[in-house]
Amino acid sequence: MIDKLLNKYPNSIAHKQDAPYVEKYFWFRDDNGNEIGIPKSAITPEEINLLSLLFHTDFFDGRNDSSTKQPWSDFLLHKNGKLPKTRWEHVRFTHFHFDHNDFSGRDFEDALLSFVSSNAILVWTSDRSGALIEGKTEDGLDKEELMAMLSTLESDFYTKIEIFLGSFHFVDKELSSHYEMEKKFYLKAKNFIQNRKMIVLADLLPFLFLEGITEEEKKWFTIALLGETLLDKELIGTVKTYIECNSNASLAAKRLYIHRNSLQYRIDKFIDKTGLDVRAFNHALPAYLLILLSEF
Repeated sequence: MIDKLLNKYPNSIAHKQDAPYVEKYFWFRDDNGNEIGIPKSAITPEEINLLSLLFHTDFFDGRNDSSTKQPWSDFLLHKNGKLPKTRWEHVRFTHFHFDHNDFSGRDFEDALLSFVSSNAILVWTSDRSGALIEGKTEDGLDKEELMAMLSTLESDFYTKIEIFLGSFHFVDKELSSHYEMEKKFYLKAKNFIQNRKMIVLADLLPFLFLEGITEEEKKWFTIALLGETLLDKELIGTVKTYIECNSNASLAAKRLYIHRNSLQYRIDKFIDKTGLDVRAFNHALPAYLLILLSEF
């Protein structure tokens, strides 16, 4: 069947390694692993739909290419110290793990990447775990969308998946150390929080304080979660007062001598910049602890 397609589409390619720009082709594979790349300019939407019913599809956009993934793998996993070339200014790591792997890792990777931003990259750390690397964009998935994605993937692959959602970090030589810190706390999360599909960094902080963490780790958490808001003393002071008023907006506005709408604007700004929804107790507590730490 693949041979017939090669004849029908004379400009097609039989192997990805023979393609100068793999993202310019639609890729199809049979059950034996034989593949064909058909130029996007040479195939109609109707033909794509038909072939998608007959073959496994790899609508490749460059993210699965080893030349794209390998620099990130070397930088994060093999610690070669060389920061990959990227246009990203900020990066988020989403660590994931599933309970069995009796399915194609490539199929899982394609399915996961189909949900996220077109420039995201997936790096495998084992046969059942890995990290999704995303640049900060306006179309990035929020927590609710990530939960919907998890439910779909679990249903499609008949497996249980858990993810640890990290914070956005500035892309510089320290990025690999941020990755290591998040991975370290991700492993600790398994001891503290069980039977949760998704865990975010802020969820861990109260448990880690009880266990005891170093001053260096406290500083890292403060920067990782509060970020640039630390430079805005007015914003930090507003959030602190708001939490101390038991998230009562009217009372906090009175104490700060500002209009309630101004207070709400600042709270929304803090939530947007940090991802910490201080209207909810589970985020208000770590936010308050970190604000107190930043004052010492």
